[in-house]
Amino acid sequence: MKQLLTWLPNSMIEGAFLGVALWQCIGLFLAIFMGMIISTVMASIVTIIIQKTVLKSALKSDPLLKEKIHIKRPLNITFMGWACLLTLSSLGVSETVLTTLLVIAKMMTYLGIVWLGWRSTEVVSIFLKEKAAKTITKFDDLLIPLITRSLKVAVAIIGFVSIAEILKLPLSSIIAGLGIGGIAIAMAAKESISNIFGSLTVLVDRPFSIGDWVKINDVEGTVEALGFRSTKVRTFYDSLISVPNSVLLTAAIDNLGARDYRRISIKLGILYNTPADKVASFCEGVRNLIRGHPDTRKDYFHVYFNDFSESSLDIMVYFFLKVPDWGKELSDRHELFIAFLNLAEEQGISFAFPTRTIHLEKSG
Repeated sequence: MKQLLTWLPNSMIEGAFLGVALWQCIGLFLAIFMGMIISTVMASIVTIIIQKTVLKSALKSDPLLKEKIHIKRPLNITFMGWACLLTLSSLGVSETVLTTLLVIAKMMTYLGIVWLGWRSTEVVSIFLKEKAAKTITKFDDLLIPLITRSLKVAVAIIGFVSIAEILKLPLSSIIAGLGIGGIAIAMAAKESISNIFGSLTVLVDRPFSIGDWVKINDVEGTVEALGFRSTKVRTFYDSLISVPNSVLLTAAIDNLGARDYRRISIKLGILYNTPADKVASFCEGVRNLIRGHPDTRKDYFHVYFNDFSESSLDIMVYFFLKVPDWGKELSDRHELFIAFLNLAEEQGISFAFPTRTIHLEKSG
């Protein structure tokens, strides 16, 4: 360092800014500048490696994912902090200034590392979601959001402890205070703890998966996400309802999406003046339509003349569809109901509607 000073003009050696020699300020600036250059290059290399290896196939299906994995800024901060830490001791500044600058450099480094860890959880989440999409089971779709959130909580805790250590905060006193106030905190966080246990219950019991059609108390819709606090359900009128996970501990969950078959139960009312042989023929025709449809359950269905109503002869039609979702169920219902109408038209059978006949008698 002394040899370097001989090459500098006296104005830089003797001059000062805020009590720090000008050559020392310039050295610090150069350290930060070099750190920015190195960090930019390293960040670009690391980003390219991640994109070409870990997220190669994910980016092909969704190029917008690049916006979620920017790690250049946290790497810039981290490398600048490292550069400052490496050069500060050689600048020969006073102990007071050096201590302050070292604290700032360490803070910068740890903030960069925590930020980088936070961004890395997004990379892990995208990678796991890509793997989960290739599996048949939907359990991993539930598990991945919880893993991502757990990683973020861990990163936040590590960052808090690290920064508290740098600032020399009394961690032991803080922990002791938490121990003394543990009961009060537990009472205040009772609902939050219940929500966490609710999410764990879902993971263990697996009452539903992402994408399932469920009914939880008065909420009915499709499960979109499971978090620590709540489960997001998209209703059929397109609103998003957050169901507290504590509700899942005691609620009866009706998983309509887990059905192997979807029941169809209808009543066909035909006119009272329909001959008995036509009623029997129509019932057999409906049975044949059910047998012939590719998505119906063939081993269990019922089609029978079932009741004499006020204005119709009622035929019960009871069968099951093996379909993956509600849209396909509606499509098959449509096909079969149109077939029932065509069959009735072919056989000369008319459907009844509520009617009432009034007979008037003349007195005298």
